[in-house]
Amino acid sequence: MGLSARMKAFGVSKALDYLERDPDANLPKLLDWMDTFGGERLDPAYRLVIERAMSDPDNNWYRLIKSMYSDIDNRVLKKIFENFIVHANIMDWPRRSAQGGWPEGEAPWSVFIDPTAPCRMDCRGCGATIYGVRPEMEFDGLDEAVEVRKARGTHLFIFVGGDPMGQEQGMIALCNKHTDCVFAVFTRPERITVEMAEDMLRVRNLFPAIQADEDPEGAEKAMALLRKRKLPFGVAYRCTGDNAEQAATEEFYDKAIALGAKFCWFFTCPAFGDAPPATSAQLAGVHQRVRAMRRVKPLLSLDFWDKPSLSSVAQETVQEGSGI
Repeated sequence: MGLSARMKAFGVSKALDYLERDPDANLPKLLDWMDTFGGERLDPAYRLVIERAMSDPDNNWYRLIKSMYSDIDNRVLKKIFENFIVHANIMDWPRRSAQGGWPEGEAPWSVFIDPTAPCRMDCRGCGATIYGVRPEMEFDGLDEAVEVRKARGTHLFIFVGGDPMGQEQGMIALCNKHTDCVFAVFTRPERITVEMAEDMLRVRNLFPAIQADEDPEGAEKAMALLRKRKLPFGVAYRCTGDNAEQAATEEFYDKAIALGAKFCWFFTCPAFGDAPPATSAQLAGVHQRVRAMRRVKPLLSLDFWDKPSLSSVAQETVQEGSGI
């Protein structure tokens, strides 16, 4: 890490310490600190979204950010913020997107990796088609894929498909080696063990999205284990024709929030399993509910199929005067 990056990392650490003392009093002041890092690169629409999230206690994003201080180990928070703000240069994402996307030869700010199964990368709506990497299953292949993408600007790696945590030690080894990256992993509830939680607390840059559609009770137990150790986690929900009506309802959101989840990723891509795919009408219902809940609930909602751009979300927020 160069001198500039070290100074920024130090600033991130101090800002988080400052906020931890009294989030209600100090969270609004975080905007000044973000201006120092973002400067003119931060689009006015994004700044307005952030300003509302930092200054209005009733705003859903204010409540989400505040909950992170009570629910997540401060050392883990610092590592995540450092990797996003310093290494991934999150403040510069809006400007780069406004310029028409990422320059040829450069990676996007995040990338999907499926290390567990053969893939033709041609499924309609699947992110691997757009941003995917086809590394080998073993550590060396995954490590090479991370190195190549990181050199071009990627610092968030999302592991999807099959059972990525089936190679737990390989994932931990990647986290150990690439401490300037964040690794998100979709995983089955049974993969969340005490040993895994201890490893996550040690490396501090791995957070799981726990599959909640097939084994809800197991998912709840896994979330309770992680919450007890103050680790960040989310929920993954694969929508099918059988369960789409239960996805993204207010009851679903309230339960996920109560269990401590900080994000939820709804998979509406029909490229998995034997269950019947959701119909167009069911998908439309999921999209509408996600969009509505995103404005009022303190839970980051992601829709794999719809994938709204950050700029459109920010503009929508400005126009409607609501939360994201």
